[in-house]
Amino acid sequence: MASKVQARHDLNDDVLGEYLQQHLPDLCLPVISTKKGYGQSNPMYFVDDAKKQRYILRKKPSGTIMSAVAHQVDREYRVLQALGTVEGFPVPRVYCLCMDDKIIGTTFYVMQYVEGRILTDPDLSELASADRRAAWLSVISTLAWLHSIDPDAIGLSSYGKKTNFYARHCTTFSRIEAQQAQVKDVSNGRPLGGAHPSFYEITAYIGANLPSERAGIIHGDYKFDNIVLHPTEPRVVAVLDWELSTIGHPLMECLDDQGGEAYDDQKRAQSGMPEMGELLDEYTRKAGWDPRGDRWEVAKVFHLMRGGTISHGIQARTISGQASSEFSHVYFENTKSLDAALDTMRRLKEEKGPKSNI
Repeated sequence: MASKVQARHDLNDDVLGEYLQQHLPDLCLPVISTKKGYGQSNPMYFVDDAKKQRYILRKKPSGTIMSAVAHQVDREYRVLQALGTVEGFPVPRVYCLCMDDKIIGTTFYVMQYVEGRILTDPDLSELASADRRAAWLSVISTLAWLHSIDPDAIGLSSYGKKTNFYARHCTTFSRIEAQQAQVKDVSNGRPLGGAHPSFYEITAYIGANLPSERAGIIHGDYKFDNIVLHPTEPRVVAVLDWELSTIGHPLMECLDDQGGEAYDDQKRAQSGMPEMGELLDEYTRKAGWDPRGDRWEVAKVFHLMRGGTISHGIQARTISGQASSEFSHVYFENTKSLDAALDTMRRLKEEKGPKSNI
């Protein structure tokens, strides 16, 4: 069992307050920062001033960064700033980006605090059954809206490459996986090791069965616990945590992440949960594109591989002492999604059958 490491990211509120006063004219000193416990990568804080005005600060982790492509809070700031120019699109307003490590030790940005509900239970138990379908439809409609926005039109033409998404990201995740495997446990000096013995077999299969080309702005971690719902209504008012956003293939965000007892076919009607087909119909209507005909199952293999690699990275940060949350140990089991990726890959190979030599 991996060791748990206490996460500590205390800020100098006096220095922070002096800096923020230059960018937030309504700010009233002093400020108090409070670490927000949920979240596994870029630490997040509430920042409250003397007038009880609340802001959100998001920062790069302290210490050595294991991957050059991770924790780029400047990219988060950039995409939030760009999407904020799209009238009505639900993202928090951003106020400032600080690249000066002397202020709090790492790069950070500050954004609007949006009042609402963040649901972490996949069964959406905090919602009335009558509101669950509406909440899901709002979440899916927002995703389709995002994928429909022209990145060039809002200044994001250089935010990511528009071709070869799946091939490039298989290469990227393979490199990240190799780096994570070498991370040593601070308690015993032993390397973490690989996430799965068939990892490279899985990425090779994806590379040989790529979906067709398509490009749009993708969030990269689109799920309910990165979404703020209205305080009383079942609709999206803000999408958070854009660390993994890029220009990419929308298919990767159209996959079925539903889980929990409330999604069981026997209980779905009573729970108020929509069927996956209904959600995809809504997405198709809003986006003008049906993702179900574009190597859906291969994209699912990629999705599972990616999730397992990200969870493996949380393990690596935790054993090296860089965990951004004391809850990081609960993610260790999520590397088992690589087992599901392998099972899906093998099933697809069996269904395809041996090639004819004729």
